[in-house]
Amino acid sequence: MFHFVANLKDYTYHRGRGVRRFDSYLLSVDFINAQNRLALKAVASGHTLVADNGNFDRIRALIRENRSAMAAIEAARKEEEKQLDRYARPGDLTPGLVERYRRFAHSLAISQRTATSVVQVREVVQQQSALNPRYLIGMEDLTLPALTALGVEPEYAQLGEDFYAELVGRALEYSARTERGEFGEPRGAVFAGLHAQDLDSARLGGMIAGMQEVAGIASGLGGALADRSYVDFRIANGELISLPRSIPRPYLRVAEIAAGFHLGYAESTGRRLRFHSLGVGTPILLVLLAALGDVDTLLASDSTAPIADAWLTPTIGLYVHEPATLKLKAHRISEYWLSDGLAWNCRCPYCRRFNADHPPDIEGARHWWQAQGQRRLQNYDMHSKSALPTFLPLLGFHKDPVLSRQAALARVGHNHWVLGRIERAARAATVNPGHLLGWAENAVQAYLDSAAGTAWKAAVAIAWSLTRDAAQQLRDVEPTPPGWTRVRR
Repeated sequence: MFHFVANLKDYTYHRGRGVRRFDSYLLSVDFINAQNRLALKAVASGHTLVADNGNFDRIRALIRENRSAMAAIEAARKEEEKQLDRYARPGDLTPGLVERYRRFAHSLAISQRTATSVVQVREVVQQQSALNPRYLIGMEDLTLPALTALGVEPEYAQLGEDFYAELVGRALEYSARTERGEFGEPRGAVFAGLHAQDLDSARLGGMIAGMQEVAGIASGLGGALADRSYVDFRIANGELISLPRSIPRPYLRVAEIAAGFHLGYAESTGRRLRFHSLGVGTPILLVLLAALGDVDTLLASDSTAPIADAWLTPTIGLYVHEPATLKLKAHRISEYWLSDGLAWNCRCPYCRRFNADHPPDIEGARHWWQAQGQRRLQNYDMHSKSALPTFLPLLGFHKDPVLSRQAALARVGHNHWVLGRIERAARAATVNPGHLLGWAENAVQAYLDSAAGTAWKAAVAIAWSLTRDAAQQLRDVEPTPPGWTRVRR
Protein backbone atom coordinates (compact mmCIF):
# COMPACT_ATOMS: atom_id res chain seq x y z
CA MET A 1 0.00 0.00 0.00
CA PHE A 2 1.45 3.33 -1.06
CA HIS A 3 2.04 6.13 1.43
CA PHE A 4 3.22 9.65 0.80
CA VAL A 5 5.00 10.48 4.04
CA ALA A 6 4.79 14.20 4.76
CA ASN A 7 7.54 15.92 6.71
CA LEU A 8 6.12 16.63 10.13
CA LYS A 9 5.51 20.33 10.60
CA ASP A 10 2.70 22.26 12.18
CA TYR A 11 1.28 23.22 8.79
CA THR A 12 1.48 19.69 7.36
CA TYR A 13 -0.23 18.20 10.42
CA HIS A 14 -2.80 20.92 11.12
CA ARG A 15 -3.93 21.18 7.52
CA GLY A 16 -7.07 23.24 8.00
CA ARG A 17 -10.72 22.52 8.52
CA GLY A 18 -12.08 19.67 6.46
CA VAL A 19 -8.67 18.55 5.12
CA ARG A 20 -7.64 15.01 6.01
CA ARG A 21 -4.25 14.49 7.60
CA PHE A 22 -1.72 12.19 6.01
CA ASP A 23 -1.53 8.69 7.44
CA SER A 24 2.25 8.91 7.77
CA TYR A 25 4.74 11.57 8.82
CA LEU A 26 8.53 11.71 8.91
CA LEU A 27 10.65 13.54 11.46
CA SER A 28 14.44 13.76 11.37
CA VAL A 29 16.42 13.74 14.58
CA ASP A 30 17.67 17.18 13.48
CA PHE A 31 14.25 18.63 14.27
CA ILE A 32 13.28 16.71 17.40
CA ASN A 33 13.59 19.69 19.72
CA ALA A 34 11.32 21.82 17.55
CA GLN A 35 8.71 19.16 16.81
CA ASN A 36 8.84 16.72 19.72
CA ARG A 37 5.39 17.57 21.09
CA LEU A 38 3.83 17.38 17.65
CA ALA A 39 5.49 14.00 17.07
CA LEU A 40 4.08 12.61 20.30
CA LYS A 41 0.66 13.95 19.34
CA ALA A 42 0.86 12.30 15.91
CA VAL A 43 1.82 8.95 17.45
CA ALA A 44 -0.92 9.19 20.07
CA SER A 45 -3.43 9.89 17.30
CA GLY A 46 -2.48 6.67 15.51
CA HIS A 47 -0.41 8.09 12.67
CA THR A 48 2.61 6.23 11.38
CA LEU A 49 5.71 8.16 12.45
CA VAL A 50 8.99 7.52 10.67
CA ALA A 51 12.17 8.58 12.48
CA ASP A 52 14.92 9.65 10.08
CA ASN A 53 18.57 9.47 11.07
CA GLY A 54 19.53 13.06 10.19
CA ASN A 55 22.34 12.15 7.80
CA PHE A 56 21.43 14.77 5.20
CA ASP A 57 23.81 17.41 6.56
CA ARG A 58 26.60 14.85 7.03
CA ILE A 59 26.29 13.81 3.39
CA ARG A 60 26.45 17.43 2.23
CA ALA A 61 29.55 18.02 4.37
CA LEU A 62 31.23 14.94 2.90
CA ILE A 63 30.50 16.20 -0.61
CA ARG A 64 31.97 19.63 0.18
CA GLU A 65 35.12 18.07 1.64
CA ASN A 66 35.80 16.07 -1.54
CA ARG A 67 34.60 18.37 -4.30
CA SER A 68 37.98 19.99 -4.99
CA ALA A 69 39.73 16.61 -5.20
CA MET A 70 37.18 15.45 -7.76
CA ALA A 71 37.40 18.62 -9.87
CA ALA A 72 40.65 17.68 -11.62
CA ILE A 73 39.42 14.15 -12.38
CA GLU A 74 36.16 15.52 -13.76
CA ALA A 75 38.04 17.99 -15.98
CA ALA A 76 40.14 15.16 -17.41
CA ARG A 77 37.02 13.13 -18.12
CA LYS A 78 35.37 16.02 -19.95
CA GLU A 79 38.44 16.37 -22.15
CA GLU A 80 38.26 12.69 -23.07
CA GLU A 81 34.53 13.01 -23.79
CA LYS A 82 35.30 15.83 -26.22
CA GLN A 83 37.46 13.40 -28.15
CA LEU A 84 34.73 10.76 -28.00
CA ASP A 85 32.12 13.31 -29.06
CA ARG A 86 29.58 11.70 -26.72
CA TYR A 87 29.02 10.76 -23.09
CA ALA A 88 31.51 8.18 -21.86
CA ARG A 89 30.26 4.61 -21.75
CA PRO A 90 31.81 1.61 -19.99
CA GLY A 91 35.24 0.97 -21.52
CA ASP A 92 35.50 4.40 -23.18
CA LEU A 93 37.76 6.20 -20.73
CA THR A 94 41.50 5.59 -20.73
CA PRO A 95 42.77 3.05 -18.16
CA GLY A 96 44.67 5.79 -16.34
CA LEU A 97 41.56 7.90 -15.84
CA VAL A 98 39.47 4.90 -14.78
CA GLU A 99 42.13 4.12 -12.19
CA ARG A 100 41.96 7.68 -10.86
CA TYR A 101 38.21 7.31 -10.41
CA ARG A 102 38.66 3.95 -8.71
CA ARG A 103 41.29 5.23 -6.29
CA PHE A 104 39.05 8.15 -5.39
CA ALA A 105 36.05 5.88 -4.78
CA HIS A 106 38.01 3.38 -2.69
CA SER A 107 39.64 6.16 -0.66
CA LEU A 108 36.26 7.64 0.15
CA ALA A 109 34.86 4.23 1.06
CA ILE A 110 37.79 3.51 3.38
CA SER A 111 37.33 6.86 5.12
CA GLN A 112 33.71 5.97 5.85
CA ARG A 113 34.61 2.75 7.68
CA THR A 114 35.37 4.77 10.80
CA ALA A 115 33.60 8.04 10.04
CA THR A 116 30.55 7.24 12.17
CA SER A 117 31.41 6.37 15.76
CA VAL A 118 29.45 4.07 18.03
CA VAL A 119 28.73 7.10 20.21
CA GLN A 120 27.15 8.92 17.25
CA VAL A 121 25.01 5.95 16.27
CA ARG A 122 23.88 5.39 19.85
CA GLU A 123 22.86 9.05 20.18
CA VAL A 124 20.90 8.94 16.91
CA VAL A 125 19.11 5.67 17.76
CA GLN A 126 18.17 6.94 21.19
CA GLN A 127 16.76 10.13 19.68
CA GLN A 128 14.83 8.13 17.10
CA SER A 129 13.45 5.73 19.71
CA ALA A 130 12.34 8.60 21.94
CA LEU A 131 9.80 9.45 19.23
CA ASN A 132 8.19 6.00 19.53
CA PRO A 133 8.16 5.60 15.74
CA ARG A 134 6.49 2.89 13.71
CA TYR A 135 9.85 2.43 12.01
CA LEU A 136 13.19 4.17 11.97
CA ILE A 137 15.78 4.68 9.25
CA GLY A 138 18.94 2.77 10.12
CA MET A 139 22.38 4.34 10.02
CA GLU A 140 23.89 4.42 6.53
CA ASP A 141 27.26 4.18 4.88
CA LEU A 142 27.56 7.56 3.14
CA THR A 143 29.97 6.55 0.38
CA LEU A 144 27.51 6.06 -2.49
CA PRO A 145 25.38 9.19 -2.03
CA ALA A 146 28.59 11.22 -1.91
CA LEU A 147 30.05 9.51 -5.00
CA THR A 148 26.82 10.06 -6.92
CA ALA A 149 26.71 13.74 -6.00
CA LEU A 150 30.37 14.11 -6.97
CA GLY A 151 29.73 12.60 -10.40
CA VAL A 152 31.57 9.29 -9.91
CA GLU A 153 29.39 7.24 -12.22
CA PRO A 154 29.59 3.44 -12.58
CA GLU A 155 30.79 3.77 -16.17
CA TYR A 156 33.71 5.96 -15.05
CA ALA A 157 35.06 3.96 -12.12
CA GLN A 158 34.10 0.42 -13.27
CA LEU A 159 33.73 -0.72 -9.66
CA GLY A 160 32.98 -4.39 -9.19
CA GLU A 161 30.24 -6.09 -7.21
CA ASP A 162 32.58 -6.54 -4.23
CA PHE A 163 32.79 -2.77 -3.81
CA TYR A 164 29.02 -2.35 -3.65
CA ALA A 165 28.54 -5.47 -1.52
CA GLU A 166 30.95 -4.14 1.10
CA LEU A 167 29.00 -0.88 1.41
CA VAL A 168 25.71 -2.75 1.66
CA GLY A 169 27.25 -4.99 4.31
CA ARG A 170 28.24 -2.02 6.45
CA ALA A 171 24.72 -0.58 6.40
CA LEU A 172 23.21 -3.99 7.14
CA GLU A 173 25.57 -4.35 10.10
CA TYR A 174 24.32 -1.03 11.47
CA SER A 175 20.76 -2.29 11.00
CA ALA A 176 21.40 -5.65 12.69
CA ARG A 177 23.20 -4.08 15.63
CA THR A 178 20.38 -1.57 16.04
CA GLU A 179 17.83 -4.40 16.03
CA ARG A 180 19.86 -6.27 18.66
CA GLY A 181 19.80 -3.23 20.90
CA GLU A 182 23.56 -2.57 20.83
CA PHE A 183 22.89 1.18 20.49
CA GLY A 184 20.01 1.21 22.95
CA GLU A 185 16.63 -0.48 22.85
CA PRO A 186 14.99 0.49 19.52
CA ARG A 187 11.31 1.24 19.31
CA GLY A 188 9.70 0.25 16.05
CA ALA A 189 11.12 -1.69 13.16
CA VAL A 190 14.51 -0.83 11.65
CA PHE A 191 14.68 -0.17 7.94
CA ALA A 192 18.20 -0.69 6.60
CA GLY A 193 19.56 2.51 5.05
CA LEU A 194 20.94 1.36 1.69
CA HIS A 195 22.17 3.17 -1.39
CA ALA A 196 22.80 2.24 -5.01
CA GLN A 197 23.77 3.91 -8.27
CA ASP A 198 21.89 1.94 -10.88
CA LEU A 199 19.67 -1.10 -11.46
CA ASP A 200 22.38 -3.70 -10.99
CA SER A 201 23.89 -2.28 -7.79
CA ALA A 202 20.39 -1.87 -6.32
CA ARG A 203 19.46 -5.42 -7.29
CA LEU A 204 22.60 -6.69 -5.58
CA GLY A 205 21.77 -4.66 -2.48
CA GLY A 206 18.22 -5.98 -2.41
CA MET A 207 19.40 -9.58 -2.67
CA ILE A 208 21.90 -9.20 0.18
CA ALA A 209 19.34 -7.40 2.34
CA GLY A 210 16.85 -10.17 1.68
CA MET A 211 19.35 -12.75 2.85
CA GLN A 212 19.66 -10.79 6.09
CA GLU A 213 15.85 -10.72 6.39
CA VAL A 214 15.71 -6.98 7.06
CA ALA A 215 12.37 -5.46 8.07
CA GLY A 216 12.60 -3.10 5.12
CA ILE A 217 14.90 -0.89 3.06
CA ALA A 218 15.06 2.88 3.05
CA SER A 219 17.07 4.48 0.27
CA GLY A 220 17.99 8.13 -0.11
CA LEU A 221 17.04 9.18 -3.63
CA GLY A 222 17.10 12.95 -3.20
CA GLY A 223 20.70 13.00 -4.37
CA ALA A 224 19.75 11.19 -7.57
CA LEU A 225 17.19 13.92 -8.28
CA ALA A 226 19.81 16.61 -7.74
CA ASP A 227 21.95 15.10 -10.53
CA ARG A 228 22.08 17.39 -13.57
CA SER A 229 23.83 14.99 -15.96
CA TYR A 230 22.44 13.43 -19.14
CA VAL A 231 22.87 9.87 -20.35
CA ASP A 232 22.16 7.97 -23.58
CA PHE A 233 22.44 4.42 -22.27
CA ARG A 234 21.75 2.29 -19.23
CA ILE A 235 23.09 -0.96 -17.84
CA ALA A 236 20.94 -3.98 -16.94
CA ASN A 237 22.35 -7.36 -15.93
CA GLY A 238 25.76 -6.10 -16.96
CA GLU A 239 24.62 -5.39 -20.52
CA LEU A 240 24.69 -1.95 -22.12
CA ILE A 241 21.34 -0.79 -23.49
CA SER A 242 21.42 2.21 -25.84
CA LEU A 243 18.63 4.73 -25.35
CA PRO A 244 16.78 6.32 -28.28
CA ARG A 245 18.05 9.75 -27.24
CA SER A 246 20.00 11.52 -24.52
CA ILE A 247 17.87 12.08 -21.42
CA PRO A 248 18.26 13.73 -18.01
CA ARG A 249 19.58 11.05 -15.69
CA PRO A 250 17.63 11.73 -12.43
CA TYR A 251 14.30 10.08 -13.30
CA LEU A 252 15.99 7.07 -14.84
CA ARG A 253 18.23 6.63 -11.81
CA VAL A 254 15.34 6.84 -9.33
CA ALA A 255 13.39 4.23 -11.29
CA GLU A 256 16.40 1.93 -11.63
CA ILE A 257 17.28 2.04 -7.94
CA ALA A 258 13.71 1.52 -6.73
CA ALA A 259 13.09 -1.32 -9.20
CA GLY A 260 16.45 -2.92 -8.47
CA PHE A 261 15.92 -3.09 -4.71
CA HIS A 262 12.45 -4.60 -5.21
CA LEU A 263 13.64 -7.21 -7.70
CA GLY A 264 16.73 -8.23 -5.73
CA TYR A 265 14.82 -8.62 -2.48
CA ALA A 266 12.10 -10.69 -4.20
CA GLU A 267 14.70 -12.94 -5.79
CA SER A 268 16.32 -13.80 -2.47
CA THR A 269 13.19 -14.06 -0.30
CA GLY A 270 10.26 -14.82 -2.58
CA ARG A 271 8.44 -11.92 -0.89
CA ARG A 272 7.83 -8.28 -1.62
CA LEU A 273 10.01 -5.56 -0.16
CA ARG A 274 8.85 -2.97 2.35
CA PHE A 275 10.46 0.08 0.80
CA HIS A 276 10.80 3.74 1.72
CA SER A 277 12.28 6.15 -0.83
CA LEU A 278 13.77 9.12 0.98
CA GLY A 279 13.48 12.43 -0.85
CA VAL A 280 11.15 11.74 -3.79
CA GLY A 281 8.13 14.02 -4.12
CA THR A 282 7.99 14.77 -7.86
CA PRO A 283 4.38 13.96 -8.80
CA ILE A 284 5.05 11.75 -11.81
CA LEU A 285 7.76 9.83 -9.93
CA LEU A 286 5.28 9.01 -7.17
CA VAL A 287 3.15 7.35 -9.84
CA LEU A 288 6.13 5.23 -10.96
CA LEU A 289 7.08 4.29 -7.40
CA ALA A 290 3.49 3.37 -6.53
CA ALA A 291 3.34 1.04 -9.54
CA LEU A 292 5.87 -1.24 -7.83
CA GLY A 293 3.55 -1.89 -4.89
CA ASP A 294 0.70 -4.13 -3.89
CA VAL A 295 -2.24 -3.87 -1.52
CA ASP A 296 -0.52 -5.36 1.54
CA THR A 297 3.16 -4.39 1.52
CA LEU A 298 4.33 -0.99 2.75
CA LEU A 299 5.65 1.27 -0.03
CA ALA A 300 6.42 4.83 1.00
CA SER A 301 8.06 8.03 -0.16
CA ASP A 302 8.76 11.26 1.68
CA SER A 303 10.02 14.60 0.44
CA THR A 304 10.36 18.26 1.34
CA ALA A 305 9.89 19.06 -2.38
CA PRO A 306 6.25 20.22 -2.01
CA ILE A 307 7.51 22.74 0.54
CA ALA A 308 10.67 23.77 -1.30
CA ASP A 309 8.94 24.11 -4.67
CA ALA A 310 6.20 26.28 -3.20
CA TRP A 311 8.27 28.44 -0.91
CA LEU A 312 12.03 28.00 -0.75
CA THR A 313 13.35 28.04 -4.32
CA PRO A 314 13.68 30.99 -6.74
CA THR A 315 11.28 29.32 -9.18
CA ILE A 316 7.89 28.73 -7.58
CA GLY A 317 6.42 25.35 -8.51
CA LEU A 318 2.82 24.22 -8.19
CA TYR A 319 1.67 20.62 -8.65
CA VAL A 320 -1.33 19.41 -10.62
CA HIS A 321 -2.77 15.95 -11.11
CA GLU A 322 -5.35 16.74 -13.80
CA PRO A 323 -5.32 16.51 -16.75
CA ALA A 324 -1.75 15.31 -16.17
CA THR A 325 0.54 14.77 -13.20
CA LEU A 326 2.90 17.74 -13.48
CA LYS A 327 4.91 20.40 -11.70
CA LEU A 328 4.14 23.80 -13.20
CA LYS A 329 6.24 26.95 -12.85
CA ALA A 330 4.32 29.89 -11.42
CA HIS A 331 5.59 32.31 -14.06
CA ARG A 332 4.46 29.93 -16.82
CA ILE A 333 1.02 29.63 -15.20
CA SER A 334 0.87 33.43 -15.10
CA GLU A 335 1.93 33.89 -18.71
CA TYR A 336 -0.61 31.35 -19.93
CA TRP A 337 -3.32 33.04 -17.89
CA LEU A 338 -2.42 36.49 -19.21
CA SER A 339 -2.44 35.13 -22.76
CA ASP A 340 -6.16 34.29 -22.40
CA GLY A 341 -5.32 30.69 -21.62
CA LEU A 342 -6.76 28.76 -18.70
CA ALA A 343 -7.05 30.69 -15.46
CA TRP A 344 -5.63 29.27 -12.23
CA ASN A 345 -9.02 28.28 -10.82
CA CYS A 346 -7.82 25.55 -8.51
CA ARG A 347 -10.57 24.25 -6.25
CA CYS A 348 -8.33 22.92 -3.50
CA PRO A 349 -9.19 24.44 -0.10
CA TYR A 350 -5.88 26.31 0.10
CA CYS A 351 -6.17 28.14 -3.20
CA ARG A 352 -9.86 28.87 -2.62
CA ARG A 353 -9.29 30.35 0.83
CA PHE A 354 -6.32 32.45 -0.18
CA ASN A 355 -7.96 33.76 -3.35
CA ALA A 356 -11.09 34.65 -1.41
CA ASP A 357 -8.98 36.84 0.88
CA HIS A 358 -6.59 38.08 -1.81
CA PRO A 359 -8.39 37.85 -5.18
CA PRO A 360 -6.30 38.07 -8.34
CA ASP A 361 -6.56 41.22 -10.48
CA ILE A 362 -6.14 39.71 -13.91
CA GLU A 363 -6.92 42.93 -15.79
CA GLY A 364 -4.32 44.80 -13.77
CA ALA A 365 -1.84 42.00 -14.49
CA ARG A 366 -2.57 42.21 -18.22
CA HIS A 367 -2.02 45.98 -18.24
CA TRP A 368 1.31 45.43 -16.48
CA TRP A 369 2.28 42.76 -19.02
CA GLN A 370 1.33 44.97 -21.97
CA ALA A 371 3.59 47.68 -20.56
CA GLN A 372 6.34 45.04 -20.53
CA GLY A 373 5.82 44.38 -24.23
CA GLN A 374 4.12 41.05 -23.46
CA ARG A 375 7.55 39.44 -23.14
CA ARG A 376 8.14 35.91 -21.92
CA LEU A 377 7.89 35.86 -18.16
CA GLN A 378 10.76 34.64 -15.99
CA ASN A 379 10.94 33.33 -12.45
CA TYR A 380 12.05 36.74 -11.13
CA ASP A 381 8.77 38.25 -12.34
CA MET A 382 7.12 36.46 -9.42
CA HIS A 383 9.56 37.96 -6.90
CA SER A 384 8.83 40.87 -4.59
CA LYS A 385 10.77 43.41 -6.71
CA SER A 386 8.27 42.85 -9.51
CA ALA A 387 4.78 44.38 -9.54
CA LEU A 388 3.20 41.23 -10.96
CA PRO A 389 2.68 39.46 -7.60
CA THR A 390 0.54 42.40 -6.45
CA PHE A 391 -1.92 41.42 -9.18
CA LEU A 392 -1.52 37.62 -8.81
CA PRO A 393 -0.88 37.29 -5.06
CA LEU A 394 -1.01 33.49 -4.82
CA LEU A 395 1.66 32.99 -7.45
CA GLY A 396 4.41 35.22 -6.10
CA PHE A 397 6.61 36.47 -3.29
CA HIS A 398 5.72 39.77 -1.63
CA LYS A 399 7.42 42.68 0.12
CA ASP A 400 4.95 42.28 2.96
CA PRO A 401 6.40 39.29 4.89
CA VAL A 402 3.01 38.37 6.34
CA LEU A 403 1.35 38.21 2.94
CA SER A 404 4.35 36.42 1.45
CA ARG A 405 4.16 33.74 4.14
CA GLN A 406 0.40 33.35 3.70
CA ALA A 407 0.80 32.88 -0.04
CA ALA A 408 3.66 30.41 0.44
CA LEU A 409 1.70 28.36 2.96
CA ALA A 410 -1.27 28.26 0.59
CA ARG A 411 1.00 26.93 -2.15
CA VAL A 412 2.56 24.39 0.24
CA GLY A 413 -0.90 23.24 1.25
CA HIS A 414 -1.93 23.00 -2.39
CA ASN A 415 1.11 20.87 -3.32
CA HIS A 416 0.49 18.48 -0.44
CA TRP A 417 -3.19 18.32 -1.38
CA VAL A 418 -2.24 17.19 -4.90
CA LEU A 419 0.17 14.57 -3.57
CA GLY A 420 -2.58 13.33 -1.28
CA ARG A 421 -4.84 12.91 -4.30
CA ILE A 422 -2.13 10.89 -6.06
CA GLU A 423 -1.70 8.75 -2.94
CA ARG A 424 -5.42 7.99 -2.77
CA ALA A 425 -5.64 7.25 -6.49
CA ALA A 426 -2.71 4.84 -6.21
CA ARG A 427 -4.30 3.06 -3.27
CA ALA A 428 -7.63 2.72 -5.04
CA ALA A 429 -5.89 1.22 -8.06
CA THR A 430 -3.73 -1.11 -5.93
CA VAL A 431 -6.75 -3.15 -4.83
CA ASN A 432 -6.57 -4.84 -8.24
CA PRO A 433 -3.01 -5.48 -9.55
CA GLY A 434 -4.16 -5.12 -13.13
CA HIS A 435 -5.79 -1.81 -12.34
CA LEU A 436 -2.61 -0.47 -10.74
CA LEU A 437 -0.52 -0.81 -13.89
CA GLY A 438 -3.37 0.54 -15.98
CA TRP A 439 -3.72 3.57 -13.71
CA ALA A 440 0.03 4.24 -13.86
CA GLU A 441 0.09 3.74 -17.64
CA ASN A 442 -2.69 6.29 -18.07
CA ALA A 443 -0.93 8.78 -15.80
CA VAL A 444 2.32 8.39 -17.73
CA GLN A 445 0.53 8.78 -21.07
CA ALA A 446 -1.17 11.95 -19.84
CA TYR A 447 2.26 13.28 -18.86
CA LEU A 448 3.66 12.42 -22.28
CA ASP A 449 0.71 14.18 -23.93
CA SER A 450 1.28 17.32 -21.86
CA ALA A 451 3.43 20.39 -22.44
CA ALA A 452 6.36 19.03 -20.46
CA GLY A 453 9.85 19.41 -21.98
CA THR A 454 10.82 16.92 -24.66
CA ALA A 455 13.87 15.60 -22.82
CA TRP A 456 11.91 15.06 -19.60
CA LYS A 457 9.13 13.31 -21.49
CA ALA A 458 11.70 10.92 -22.93
CA ALA A 459 13.14 10.36 -19.45
CA VAL A 460 9.70 9.53 -18.02
CA ALA A 461 8.92 7.18 -20.91
CA ILE A 462 12.15 5.22 -20.41
CA ALA A 463 11.83 5.21 -16.61
CA TRP A 464 8.26 3.97 -16.93
CA SER A 465 9.26 1.20 -19.34
CA LEU A 466 11.72 -0.33 -16.88
CA THR A 467 9.36 0.28 -13.92
CA ARG A 468 6.53 -1.49 -15.74
CA ASP A 469 8.79 -4.44 -16.55
CA ALA A 470 9.82 -4.69 -12.91
CA ALA A 471 6.20 -4.43 -11.72
CA GLN A 472 5.19 -7.24 -14.05
CA GLN A 473 8.00 -9.44 -12.70
CA LEU A 474 6.78 -8.70 -9.16
CA ARG A 475 3.12 -9.37 -9.90
CA ASP A 476 3.01 -12.91 -8.49
CA VAL A 477 5.49 -12.34 -5.66
CA GLU A 478 4.06 -12.97 -2.20
CA PRO A 479 3.19 -9.84 -0.22
CA THR A 480 4.85 -8.99 3.06
CA PRO A 481 1.93 -8.34 5.40
CA PRO A 482 1.66 -5.17 7.46
CA GLY A 483 1.74 -6.85 10.87
CA TRP A 484 5.47 -6.35 11.25
CA THR A 485 5.99 -3.62 13.84
CA ARG A 486 6.83 -3.97 17.47
CA VAL A 487 4.06 -2.98 19.85
CA ARG A 488 4.22 0.76 20.26
CA ARG A 489 4.53 1.83 23.86
